[in-house]
Amino acid sequence: MSQERTHVLIAGGSLVGLSAALFLRRHGVDVVLAERHPGTSIHPRTPGYNARTMELFRAAGVEEAVRAAGPWKLTDSGLLWAESLTSPDHHWLSPPNARGAHEGFSDVSPCDDAVLSQDVLEPVLRRHAGALGADLRFGTELQSFEDGSDGISAILTDRATGARTAVHADYLIAADGANSGIRARLGIGRSGVGVLEHVAGIMVRADLGDALGDKSFAICQINNPGFAGMVRVIGDKMALHVTYRPDLGESPDQFTPERCVELARAAAGIPGLAVEPLDVLPWQTTAAVADRLAAGRVFLAGDAAHVMPPAGAYGANTGIQDAANLAWKLAYVLRGWASPALLDTYDVERRPVAQLTVDQALATGREWFGADLPPEAGAVELLDEVTLKFGYRYGPGDPFEDPRHPSGAPGSRAAHVWLERDGKQVSTVDLWAGGLVLLAGMGGAAWIEAATRIAERDGLPLTPYRLAAGDLPDGTPFVVDRENRCAAAFAITGTGAVLIRPDGFIAWRATETAGPRCGAVLDDACRRLLGTE
Repeated sequence: MSQERTHVLIAGGSLVGLSAALFLRRHGVDVVLAERHPGTSIHPRTPGYNARTMELFRAAGVEEAVRAAGPWKLTDSGLLWAESLTSPDHHWLSPPNARGAHEGFSDVSPCDDAVLSQDVLEPVLRRHAGALGADLRFGTELQSFEDGSDGISAILTDRATGARTAVHADYLIAADGANSGIRARLGIGRSGVGVLEHVAGIMVRADLGDALGDKSFAICQINNPGFAGMVRVIGDKMALHVTYRPDLGESPDQFTPERCVELARAAAGIPGLAVEPLDVLPWQTTAAVADRLAAGRVFLAGDAAHVMPPAGAYGANTGIQDAANLAWKLAYVLRGWASPALLDTYDVERRPVAQLTVDQALATGREWFGADLPPEAGAVELLDEVTLKFGYRYGPGDPFEDPRHPSGAPGSRAAHVWLERDGKQVSTVDLWAGGLVLLAGMGGAAWIEAATRIAERDGLPLTPYRLAAGDLPDGTPFVVDRENRCAAAFAITGTGAVLIRPDGFIAWRATETAGPRCGAVLDDACRRLLGTE
């Protein structure tokens, strides 16, 4: 059996695993990814990726490629109810373009949502992660692993040939789905409402041609004697989601090819529709969060860490944001810039966000579909879209804030402000794409000098920028804030500064200069952030 060595082993090659591989390679970390299926998903599943997730893809250099892969044809943002896809009897559960095409998130982000299906996005992530050097092994299963004092010892099995490979990794990311074998192996339980319903995801090929008429939607809830469930239309394919009752003896095995054809025809409202069955994927609508997201050198991400109802498409987005939070921390520890203590913050930060988002997904399902929730779900206040996507916070205090009125406080997301760097327009999002960023006011020269010394001394990827109000020569450590928005967005004076993490969250802030102590103060802030104090 061959022996191999890598920094991070990722179990699972769906959206979260591929995103983790991409983010880690952007930080120069060696990655081996093992996915038991031979290829990426053929099911559309998640219908879109929110603007916060697109910020992370922007920072990783793939935003344009992701948008070029979509959009999801023949769909819009609305949730439609209909007797069938071709029936004149229909109405909106949630109208299309509720925000208005002109609104978007331009006040809070350089990005907007992207509407495309999971089966379209995954190949994009796979291609770019591979191009950066990630070792992506599809058709390969994590057979076993042991977490030792010096790292993870794992056995990978090629499912086609049976060949086994021993891999030693510093860390393991479990992105192996809602029924995570790794989570079970670690004995980590889950808390929450639990399973709400059992669903068969049916994929068929059926060209509706002109039969849809002017109907354009993201999801259509169909209700007729032959079909009751959700339908998505993607080009010449239909994705049907039908519930079944194991307590009544029903099972996924009952969805034979013949049954899938019948269901597709009933959903379409066209008895003679030509239908080609493609696949059936059983899954559960569940609301639960793992009791811990880390155990030793193993970290849970995505559905392995949290599962939530599909309303709002929050599950995949939360998982991708898990990967971004974890990737920079693993990279900084592996590169020697941070102590392993930094990794303890992954569970501390992401588990409360997961719980908040699960609750919001439950509340969204209630709002959109009138879904009945178990009493243990409790009363949950539905947050507005902008706050939920951009306003969650890390650390003590309120779990979220209104990103339209950013506090600039440590633990909050760094506000988006358009700036100029070397004569080109950039967002603050573009600044932290390369690592830690210190942003200081016009009078914050002492902070800039301190950051420069720390970066040189420790080899730390810490880039300082000083704000200016007017034109400056190219190549200077200045960014131009023509609209003079940064001081208010970060709540600093002209002599203050903020330290922004590589995932776009504020790590530290000084509202004004510390005089001759700037160096010591910033050095202490960096050490506390990186766990090296």
